[in-house]
Amino acid sequence: MAEPELQEISLAQVLTLPHPSLAMTVRLITDFPSVCPAVDTQLQWRVNEVIMTLRCIRYMFVVAGTMLAGGPVIHAQDANRDVVATVSDVGTIVDRVEKKAGEFKGAFDNAVSHSTLDGTPLEATAKRRADDVHEAAKKLGDVFHDKKDKNHPAVRDQADKTIAAASELNRVMLDHRFTDKLQRDWDLLRSDLNALAKVYDLSPLGGQTQGR
Repeated sequence: MAEPELQEISLAQVLTLPHPSLAMTVRLITDFPSVCPAVDTQLQWRVNEVIMTLRCIRYMFVVAGTMLAGGPVIHAQDANRDVVATVSDVGTIVDRVEKKAGEFKGAFDNAVSHSTLDGTPLEATAKRRADDVHEAAKKLGDVFHDKKDKNHPAVRDQADKTIAAASELNRVMLDHRFTDKLQRDWDLLRSDLNALAKVYDLSPLGGQTQGR
């Protein structure tokens, strides 16, 4: 059965096609989003097929682009799909961690000075934890951009030290109440730290900060 022109296609016609083309299925997904969940399993299979096809195409373009640029390709896997992590990808994570760690240090010091920790022996210890993360993240950025190799032993070692320092700060955040804004800032930084931990197969930072 011949496929009708894209501009003339209707949902009923697509459902009667035995093997719709990639363009036809994409048109269906774009033009009939409200009815897609309600159609039969045959259409759902077609939707899943085109999603997998698009992922494969994207994967091939990323690999080809990386090879042409002369950069290494690092393969990682999660429960749902293959992920391609290039040196540029890891560099972006490292830069975000370094930037956010510096911003968080100032906000954390100010929050501690206005919390129940102010004036107690724990105040200096808590502030030191934020300093350690900031210093470790800054050094990680320096080493990473110097070596330009995510798998260099010095980069791996500093990533390990950064996550270890962040783990100590995470305990402080879990054990004490701070402002909602500081907790949100920490959640964002912790998310980037966990992305870094995943790259180097390190234990992620867990838990939820206390709310007011």
